[in-house]
Amino acid sequence: MDMLMIVFRTSLKERVHELLRACGVMAYTEFPETVGTGQSGSTEGISFYAGGNSVILVSLEPAQRDKVAGAVKAWCAEAQHSGWVKPAIRVFSWPCTQLT
Repeated sequence: MDMLMIVFRTSLKERVHELLRACGVMAYTEFPETVGTGQSGSTEGISFYAGGNSVILVSLEPAQRDKVAGAVKAWCAEAQHSGWVKPAIRVFSWPCTQLT
């Protein structure tokens, strides 16, 4: 089993939830309105940007992990080929073991 951490702009929440549903992910933990600093700068205290980031943690078997990662990659590729701004989303994965 692997843990996925999906970090994304809160404004993308609806689309991220749609992607998860389309991949059959029905259970996850979400941390809304997190703040941080990354490649595009800080998400805290910017007057022209409403909101911050959100983080979703979800433990998945490898096949479903790959399905989610593939859906996010496809979304980002579609955005680039359509002339949109690439979505502000990152997906990380690491092994996890359920202990209880």
